[in-house]
Amino acid sequence: MTNTASLLNLETATCPICGPSAPAVLRHEFPPHKVVDCSSCGLTYLSPRLTQEAILKLYKDEAYYNSNISGQGYDEYLEISENWVKTFSLRLKQIAPYKSTGRALDIGCGPGYFLTAAQRLGFDVHGLDPSDYIVEMAQKQWGDRIQLGLIESADYQPESFDLIVAFDTFEHIYDPKKFLKAIHGFLKLGGVLAITTPDPSSTLSKVSGKNWVSYKLPEHVFYWTPKTIRRVLEEDFEVLEVRSAGQYATLGFLFRRIFRISGAPGKFITAIINFLNRFSIYSDNGSLTAIARKK
Repeated sequence: MTNTASLLNLETATCPICGPSAPAVLRHEFPPHKVVDCSSCGLTYLSPRLTQEAILKLYKDEAYYNSNISGQGYDEYLEISENWVKTFSLRLKQIAPYKSTGRALDIGCGPGYFLTAAQRLGFDVHGLDPSDYIVEMAQKQWGDRIQLGLIESADYQPESFDLIVAFDTFEHIYDPKKFLKAIHGFLKLGGVLAITTPDPSSTLSKVSGKNWVSYKLPEHVFYWTPKTIRRVLEEDFEVLEVRSAGQYATLGFLFRRIFRISGAPGKFITAIINFLNRFSIYSDNGSLTAIARKK
């Protein structure tokens, strides 16, 4: 998207918790975008931001999943599938005390790595994603278990899921309350929702400042702390726990993200990255996981 096109597709955002009457305080500036804090509840969000129509066009493009720009889209996402399966397996262990069997839906499912992890544990798995490209790829393995679209307009039967997860998705959602209402309708009574999303109050965010890896623009439009995510969830859910979160990643992936290395970095740096890619570790990436039950 060109700079001119981006500017034409910008809109002002407001706090979904407090409404437009709550002023915003500047946190960081990334022209033409700004990351701001609600002066009333403290919710961090992007304003101005791309319109939802413009951002959905971005997600549909193959380049979003094959980005050669570190920190934009899902650079290297398809190359580290086993680390994502391990990450989702760990998150399922954290969810297990509240829900360990049943029909599960992954919103923003991508290639289906969560489905792999959940099926191994016996879940009846399903996925939903707005990207034509990634849904077509995922359907080669999962068939009609993967659907194209948004949860707000999905045609699943009401109260048909025991578990719904939105991992690394909630930060992309333009209308969080509408999103949560839709999930509430598709969950069975007592069903569980799990969300993992970047936390701007995390130690990594505070230490990194403006260079925090989760300031991914223009995709990330909301940043939720334990306090603000509890507040938005408690309208329709019982919050069971909120904890810090991370992911398994190769050292090469972390190296590229930390130093924002993109494209072809040169023979010496490439050799370092290739060597580091032999090793994977679990890393706190400044996110949180919230687990809640439908009331």
